[in-house]
Amino acid sequence: MTRRKSSPEFRIEAVRLVADRGVAVAQAARDLDVAQSVLRRWMRELTATRAAAFPGNGQMRADLAEIAALKKEVARLRAERDILKKAVAFFRARGDMRFAFIAKHRHIWPFSWLCEVLEVSRSGLHAWLNRPTSTREFHDAKLVTAI
Repeated sequence: MTRRKSSPEFRIEAVRLVADRGVAVAQAARDLDVAQSVLRRWMRELTATRAAAFPGNGQMRADLAEIAALKKEVARLRAERDILKKAVAFFRARGDMRFAFIAKHRHIWPFSWLCEVLEVSRSGLHAWLNRPTSTREFHDAKLVTAI
């Protein structure tokens, strides 16, 4: 069964039929071939938020859209706070330490957020990740295992 879509104008006229002309909700719903519950919901929406009622297909009311945007921003700010809590020691460290922190924690937070918060370029990080080990690092690793 496909869902019928009605225009905002149709909804407003349906509500006016009940509110202004005094037609019973049950009768208006039968005449318009709409469920009573749907007509009652339209009436509630129109009386609660007259200016923002029935924004259109797939669109949120302005207040709900603002709340969703604020929730998204709060989530990002919390993530940045958590990143900074864990990475405070890495701000004084050289670039390799920052890169290592990002490589270790990239499964927790988005890659771009980590780079932005730690002030590291994404291209520099990708170069560091794909760089082969240097001769000195190789010899240092051998010394560590020997010690």
